[in-house]
Amino acid sequence: MEITFSTTPDGIELQRNPSVFKINLIKRVFLPLMEEWFNGILNGLKDADLLIVSVMSIIPALSCLQKSEKTKAIGIFSYPCLRTNEFAPPALSGKSESSFNWVNSMKWKMFEYGAASMYTDTINQLRAKHNLPPVNLRYEQLVEAAVNKQMITATIYSKYLIPRPADWAENHLLVGPIFEPQTDQIPTIPSDLEEILDKWANEKIIYVGIGSMMSIMFGKNEQMQFLGQIQSCLRQMKIKTIFSLVGFQDLDQNSPTNEESIFYLKQTIPHSWLFPKISAAIHHGGAGTTHASLRHGLPTLILPFGADQPFNADRVALNRLGPKPIPIKELTVNKLTAAIQDLLDNFTLYRNNARKIGPLMESEDGLERCIQIIEKELI
Repeated sequence: MEITFSTTPDGIELQRNPSVFKINLIKRVFLPLMEEWFNGILNGLKDADLLIVSVMSIIPALSCLQKSEKTKAIGIFSYPCLRTNEFAPPALSGKSESSFNWVNSMKWKMFEYGAASMYTDTINQLRAKHNLPPVNLRYEQLVEAAVNKQMITATIYSKYLIPRPADWAENHLLVGPIFEPQTDQIPTIPSDLEEILDKWANEKIIYVGIGSMMSIMFGKNEQMQFLGQIQSCLRQMKIKTIFSLVGFQDLDQNSPTNEESIFYLKQTIPHSWLFPKISAAIHHGGAGTTHASLRHGLPTLILPFGADQPFNADRVALNRLGPKPIPIKELTVNKLTAAIQDLLDNFTLYRNNARKIGPLMESEDGLERCIQIIEKELI
């Protein structure tokens, strides 16, 4: 999927200008992927005892499962993707909830209708090739047809960001996030990074890490424009900043050069090593990075691109863990300056809330709970 989004004209267009109303464009991108996933999963089921279903593989995975009576299945989802009246679908790239449950319910119905409209014909054509009857693409009907029972699902998202919905069935679990494993092995760290962290040890340090989305969402010129906006804001505010350039395309290795208050990080550094050494984080709001910054008690400002990122950003703001997010397409120097000023003005509040929630998230132990679910199903 990443290759499709970053190398094909349709994939690039959809990533840069996502919209649920671009049905034909979405079909051109996802239908070939759906067929590839379907065939790949079907081949994998031949020797499989357990199928782990992800967010993106729900439709093809459950559509294939009927071909293997001995294979069990569970779902492990990186963000909530099961219908509820209590919040909106994260994949719709919007706010996390409405004041009215009926609005949330309507959004889930719209989301499910859109998925069914796009994929039903393709999936049933693929099923027909393997002598499988047509199927309704509603989640409950897919599960019933595939496993003839309720399927255990584990959503690796923190209940301290959003509570487990009371209207979920008991087999749907909110198990908490999975973090980078603790290790005694010390990563290779650039000496100049260690020096700057020592030099700034008594000052507030902000980490900016948006680069993982850059090459997917923006062309080179747009990336340089975005970089310039961030630089202008940080220079104006004279904030000590670790700015990750990982993910920016075609940057000269010697440019930009470090400045008095900005250190440019040009290689990947584990969050588990870096985040305990900084004061706050600005990032794109992926579920993993969001949980990681909060785990380390960091006030967090999110600049979301799409998918579940606006949902995660909204949860951060609603829980007073950081300022209101700025969608990346709406970013300006003035908006970013105001958001960072909010972060600084309310730093103690955001930090106290983040430090309270961080240990609670870690205690959820999402990894161990997923392992237990897998082991139980394999017995």
